Amino acid sequence: MTPNKCLVWPPIATAGLLLLQGALLPTLCFGEEQRYITDEILVPMRSGAGGEYRIVNKGLSSGTPITQFGISEDGIWAEVETRGGTRGWLRAQYIQVEQPSQLLLRDAERQYDELEADRNKIRSMLDDSQSIAYEADGELAELKEKLAANEAELSQIKQISGAAIELDSRNQSLAKSLETKRSEAELLKLENVRLQERIKSNQIIDGALAVLLGVIIMALAPKLAPKRRRNDGWS
Repeated sequence: MTPNKCLVWPPIATAGLLLLQGALLPTLCFGEEQRYITDEILVPMRSGAGGEYRIVNKGLSSGTPITQFGISEDGIWAEVETRGGTRGWLRAQYIQVEQPSQLLLRDAERQYDELEADRNKIRSMLDDSQSIAYEADGELAELKEKLAANEAELSQIKQISGAAIELDSRNQSLAKSLETKRSEAELLKLENVRLQERIKSNQIIDGALAVLLGVIIMALAPKLAPKRRRNDGWS
């Protein structure tokens, strides 16, 4: 009986130690922290800190916001929870603190649409009347500030993307579009100035014509008066 017990006990002890290790796997840090899934990847979520655990989510897409609760002792796995309430473990290498560059690029494109809408609104206002053209100066200044802010954000996106060739190409395209929109905004301002100058020029021309007409009338009046007297004398 004693030899049999000695033969059975080691496997049981080994299994118990393995279960204890999996159940008591500690984390090095605690607290809920906002994190994001990295670019261009689908990351599976597992029920435990290891590849042998079952998958509870087939794949979290790039840019998915998650709440991080801790890191495993070996630093390979992180315990997280999605906004939908799914909780599990992901490989820590697929988690980052900053928003992925794809999300930043999407925000930049949205701001681009807003800037284009503002530009069209300003052009419509300039076509309406001179008074609206004066108001457009303020709108143009605001548009320049938005363009400057957008350029700064695009520069930050470029630094984050680094070696991402495709994203860098998109950033260059956005920068060119920004330059085009800025040039169009400057043209709108010049058009506003030309409208004001045209109005002033028309006022000057009208005044000059009035003066010229007065001079002509004064020059002809003396000549017409004597003719009338001479005709009266003959009659």
